[in-house]
Amino acid sequence: MATVKVKEQVILQYGNTSADITDLNAKVRQIWKDGGNKVADLKSISIYVKPEENAAYYVINENVDGKIELN
Repeated sequence: MATVKVKEQVILQYGNTSADITDLNAKVRQIWKDGGNKVADLKSISIYVKPEENAAYYVINENVDGKIELN
């Protein structure tokens, strides 16, 4: 049986703000790598989107956190 890859996308829209969850996840992963960390050491990512603040907050491995501006 052939496996079919399904493209999934979640976009949060609020007023004039929108956030693509896939893009936010990629940004957080890049922040992790830019910090000199290994991808193999990445265990968890939590992203909290706050469109009313035009920001997304992230927590990596339950101890590294930060903020990403939306748009």
